[in-house]
Amino acid sequence: MKITLSDTQLLSPQQIGELASQLDTLHSRVLKAIERLNKDVAAKKTEIASRWKNAPGVGAGELARFAQNETLAAVRQIRDNSKAELDALLKQAGAPHAQLVAQKPFYDSPAKVLARAALGDPKRTEYLQQLQHAGPAELGHMAQVAVGTRNLALASAVLSLIDRMPSKDRPVGPVELATAMRMDDFLKVQEYVKLGDARLQGILVTIRAWNAGKANPISSIQLAMRERDIDHELIGGGDE
Repeated sequence: MKITLSDTQLLSPQQIGELASQLDTLHSRVLKAIERLNKDVAAKKTEIASRWKNAPGVGAGELARFAQNETLAAVRQIRDNSKAELDALLKQAGAPHAQLVAQKPFYDSPAKVLARAALGDPKRTEYLQQLQHAGPAELGHMAQVAVGTRNLALASAVLSLIDRMPSKDRPVGPVELATAMRMDDFLKVQEYVKLGDARLQGILVTIRAWNAGKANPISSIQLAMRERDIDHELIGGGDE
């Protein structure tokens, strides 16, 4: 199987977590900005209503129409003035999210993460030497030992050996072994990516709702579903 190589730098789970945290922070800043803008709108509406409430010599119908027209113009001005600020926040979110997306090929399979585990560790080399002539039964048992003892060096050595075997002879599949190891590096990155995707989507949805003057119920539901899918206990944090 041929693969396409790229010059994308492999980041550690901690670095990926920092990217997700940046998006989390930017999402909070957007929410606070929209909250401030909505307060500005409410204050302007109150000011206009109060000013036109008892204007002399004008009928009630005309008062309402004048107030409505001025309110629409004032709100439109606030939205126009907010565009640069919100666009800047959205642009700031684009860079860390692009970096986050670029890491997906490195972490889209637990087998890939396990294959990299313990590289350079003398124990991995030792296990490879000891098991180089092992048959399927022995490798299958060693796979179970690795999972039972959370021994990454042993698991990565077994993975390397079973990967060389014909599929029909393997005592356990590479992905099955890697999944059973429940590696923090793999599991946390999955949640960091979900968090980063959700926060970027949250920024987009919030800004679009502000620009439109109303929320999109479908977008709000989709965002809530994304949020429920994130294991915050595993990675901590979150601004929700």
